[in-house]
Amino acid sequence: SAEAIAAAKDLRYRDFLTVALVVPEKHGFPDNWIYIHTPGVRVGRIQNFGSWSPYLVKEGRTCLGLEFFVNEGDDLWSMADEDLVTLGTRELEQLELITPGSVESGYVVRMPKAYPVYDDRYAANLEVIRDWLDTHTPNVHPVGRNGMHRYNNADHSMLTALLTSENIRTGTHHDVWQVNVEEEYHEE
Repeated sequence: SAEAIAAAKDLRYRDFLTVALVVPEKHGFPDNWIYIHTPGVRVGRIQNFGSWSPYLVKEGRTCLGLEFFVNEGDDLWSMADEDLVTLGTRELEQLELITPGSVESGYVVRMPKAYPVYDDRYAANLEVIRDWLDTHTPNVHPVGRNGMHRYNNADHSMLTALLTSENIRTGTHHDVWQVNVEEEYHEE
C-alpha cells in the first residue's frame, strides 16, 4: 500500500564507519571497547578486537577499531580511506592510547544504515509496516536491527533470527518483537 511504502521511506538511520588500525599488542586495553567523550576528537568509541578474541588478531598485535558516527555523504563518510587512517592515527596519539609511529596498517569499513533513528514518527511508521506485513505477507518475517528498525545488540538481532527460524520450522509462536524489551537487561 502507499501508506506502508511511505512509512518505510520515512524510517531514518544513522551511518557508521570504522577505521581499523593494527598496532603492537602493548597498545591494547583489557576492555572490548571504550567510549570517548574527549573534546577535540571525532571518534566516538574504540574497540580492541584482540580483547574480543585472540583469534581476531595476529600474535603480538591487536587491532583498534575507531568508530565514527556519521551520515552517508558527510565529510567523514566522503573522506578518502588514506585520510581516515591518518585521522584515526592522529586521534589515537592525541588520546595517548598509542605512541607516534605505532600504527602498522589501517583499513576503513563503511556501514550504511547501521543505527535506526528513533524519532517522533518511527513507532507509528513501524506499526503501519507491521500491520501491512501481517495482513498481506505473513511469510515475510522481519528480523535483526534493520529488519525490525530496532537498536538491538548483535546477540538480540541473532536471537530474533533464531526464534523466527524455529517458528517457521516447528510452528512455534515466539514473539520476536518481545526480544530485548526486558527491563532487567537494560543499563540504568
